[in-house]
Amino acid sequence: MIQSVNVLLIEDHAVYRETISRALSKHSYYTCSGQFSTMEEALDEIAEGLEADVILVDLGLPGMDGTTGIPRLRELLPKAKVIVLTSMTTRGHVYAAVEAGAHGYLIKSATASRVLSTLDEVVDGGTAIDPKVAGMLLDSFKKLRPPAPIEEQLSPREHQVLLLIARGLPKKGVAAELGLSVHSVTEYLRRCFDKLHVQSLPAAVGEAIRRGLLDFSDKTKK
Repeated sequence: MIQSVNVLLIEDHAVYRETISRALSKHSYYTCSGQFSTMEEALDEIAEGLEADVILVDLGLPGMDGTTGIPRLRELLPKAKVIVLTSMTTRGHVYAAVEAGAHGYLIKSATASRVLSTLDEVVDGGTAIDPKVAGMLLDSFKKLRPPAPIEEQLSPREHQVLLLIARGLPKKGVAAELGLSVHSVTEYLRRCFDKLHVQSLPAAVGEAIRRGLLDFSDKTKK
């Protein structure tokens, strides 16, 4: 059961910003506690004490762009989940956002219900990447670095857990899919973090894809 969640929206397109804000207002557990048209405005308010559990951010903002601002958002609100919501789908933009620390990546063609379901997934511990973007990440990262040395390979179970997380399942969903406890899923993810030398789910997914350890065409089995 999702508890009350404070959401910040950083989007320069007024009509789209209002559309998302209205969608959030229809759900009792989401509160849009701040709307901003620039990253600078949002950062100023956060520095003054504005809190958030989730931040929806466009990349193509006037002034400081979203990719540049994501690390600052995570620095000021380290516990907040940052989800990119943008029309930008080039390899460079997607790669840069994931590297900057985004917990999810949605394109603006997604319906309002899809945006809300993504929020649910991320708040529940998952990381949501639009299917159109996931394949792009896979192709790009495989070209950037050769496969990892054998000593850095993930175990079959670690691979299964991380792949399901990358596909958007929350920890509870992964546990149910693989017949594990949530505690076991957390432990497998911790081992993935250690092997990949990262400290967050988005970084683990990005690093695993870049090393050629994840393939979104895989059919994960128990």
